[in-house]
Amino acid sequence: MSRNKRFFAMPLLMAMLATVLLLTGGCGRNDKEQSSSYIIYYKNSTGTSLYEVAYIPAAETFDEMVTELMEQLATTPADATYVSALPSTVTYQGYERGIDALRIDFSGEYYDMSNTTEVLLRAAVVKTIIQIPGVTKVIITVDSEQLTDVNGELIAAMDAESFIDTKDGGINSYQTASLVLYFPNQDGSMLQKEVRSVDYSSNMVLERVVVEQLMAGSEYSDRKAVFSSGTEILDISTKNGICTLNFSAEFNTRPAENAPSAEAALYAIINSICETADDVNGVKFTIEGSGNVLFWDEIDLNSVFIMNQNIIETEALQTETEDGEAAEATDSAKDAETSDEDTGDTADAVSSDLAGVDSSDQAVDDDAASAETDDSEAAAAEDSSGNQVLAGAN
Repeated sequence: MSRNKRFFAMPLLMAMLATVLLLTGGCGRNDKEQSSSYIIYYKNSTGTSLYEVAYIPAAETFDEMVTELMEQLATTPADATYVSALPSTVTYQGYERGIDALRIDFSGEYYDMSNTTEVLLRAAVVKTIIQIPGVTKVIITVDSEQLTDVNGELIAAMDAESFIDTKDGGINSYQTASLVLYFPNQDGSMLQKEVRSVDYSSNMVLERVVVEQLMAGSEYSDRKAVFSSGTEILDISTKNGICTLNFSAEFNTRPAENAPSAEAALYAIINSICETADDVNGVKFTIEGSGNVLFWDEIDLNSVFIMNQNIIETEALQTETEDGEAAEATDSAKDAETSDEDTGDTADAVSSDLAGVDSSDQAVDDDAASAETDDSEAAAAEDSSGNQVLAGAN
């Protein structure tokens, strides 16, 4: 191609590019914001579960997107089969972009909601807003103060995974659970403890929630995975205190990178379930329905496993013990202090009573002395009167 033709082709190419940018609205607008539909989460008409409705927003900027989606959440849908998850008594007061999460603020009436209504609203807000590019976590605030639970504990930043739903049954209601999870430590030989608060559908068994959270992995980068990718839960059931887990064949494959010991991986599951689920005392494993399997070619699964404290890192156990002892010591000190106060109060009361007795005795003595004086004066008066009579007789 000649030089003149190349120069002619360049303006043509630029013109074509400009036309494409004009038609697509430019590069500044995210493809997801322009063409892809979002999901707005409403409640069903009975207010017991969430309902998904596809929605294509018109917003072009981040601020416009948050405002538009929150407006949609608060709008009463035309379809009577579902309603807004936001009660009319609760007011959306705006948002703030934080360092770690997007903060959504509501009015103080938020705390007047029932547990089911509150959790469904929280889930609807988080699941809707988390779809916006750049939003990874959402924090709920009430009158600019971070939301707390019934025990006064702060509810941490949430994402879509904070709300665990069944695939087919929807959400009848949410339950909140504090899960005790164990993950293999950095060298894969011992277990380290994590406590994770989750909201899960009431038609899910707690044992499944525990296993799914273990599958999701640790919140710390230095702890190892328990499951290999592709592992599926085929069935979970609990009877007479024994939880039976049935996994797909992938469960018997070591995680590809830096796998922990077979013992640590197995007891991460056992300890997590036994400590979290109060009605579980032991765990039995099957793979594709069979228990006659060597887990990672090392551990015979054909038995019931119970919790193993010895594989938990000593520092973690020692910290828990020290915390417990410290708490007991504090309680004992408080009891002793209360006892001392009570003893002091009792002593003061006794002293007061004795003082009262002494005062009473003194009053009695004074009365007696007064009576004696009166008697003496009366006697003296009688003697004087008598003497006078006698003298007159004489």
